[in-house]
Amino acid sequence: MIDTKSDKIHMHQVNTLFGIVEEPDEVDEDVDFAKEDLYRALSPQDHTDAQQVFRFSNISYYHPEIIVKKNIKELLPYINELSLFEQRWGFIGKTVDREEWCQWTEKEAVPLLNNLIKSCEKYQILEPKALYSYFFCSAQDDMLFLYEANRKNIFLTLKMPRLKNGVCFTDQIVKKDSGKTDVIAVVAVNMGKNISETAKRYLSLGRSKDYYYLNGFVLELLDAMTRYVADVVYKQEYCSGDIYDLGYARENYPQIQSSLIRMLDASLIDIRFNKDSRMTPDYSSLALIAPR
Repeated sequence: MIDTKSDKIHMHQVNTLFGIVEEPDEVDEDVDFAKEDLYRALSPQDHTDAQQVFRFSNISYYHPEIIVKKNIKELLPYINELSLFEQRWGFIGKTVDREEWCQWTEKEAVPLLNNLIKSCEKYQILEPKALYSYFFCSAQDDMLFLYEANRKNIFLTLKMPRLKNGVCFTDQIVKKDSGKTDVIAVVAVNMGKNISETAKRYLSLGRSKDYYYLNGFVLELLDAMTRYVADVVYKQEYCSGDIYDLGYARENYPQIQSSLIRMLDASLIDIRFNKDSRMTPDYSSLALIAPR
């Protein structure tokens, strides 16, 4: 098992709906935001200084690292409880206060979750695998440029989506005309073929409620596995930025997904792109981790 704890991170115990887990101490986000805002204001086109302390010479550039998690309980601390219970499963407490909501979910949602975990372990439904690699890059407007190891030759250009709020991943990347490069991590996650076949079987048998809860749980587990890999990346200190989700297999970024799958050699964890321009298997995802 990969140890994701860093000597620089102070942990504390938190009593969650899943029991007592360890989480990193909180930082003052307002202070961090103020520092970042000031830094951007002073140097809007050149943000590479924050990465200069990283050990670039040791980066396993274009060399995929694979992580396999046979025990899904190790991923539970990375699950977003609110996202799973409210958004995925619909336990929305509009008419109750937070304490009543916690009591409600502890009585209804937590036993459901525990039963799902037991079933997944008993029948080996889930096979969580992840692959990540580092790449040199720069950006111009919405275009992301990935470089060969010499940091001069561009081997892949991607047009990144700009969100409704105007934000694009390329906003966080050093500009191409600066002559400098950043480093990003590309992450692919796969929950395996068994879960896809199980979900389809539930639908074919009319077990829509079972499918609903299983589907929500596995989608949240995909995100949890991505966050786990991000912790590994943060510990290696090559990238320290936010996770930028590029969607699940059923979501539409086919041109970006297909290019990154080939670039990563994601077939190493059984992710492919089929003739219908769709990432397979169903429960797989891609994400980027920003430099800072």
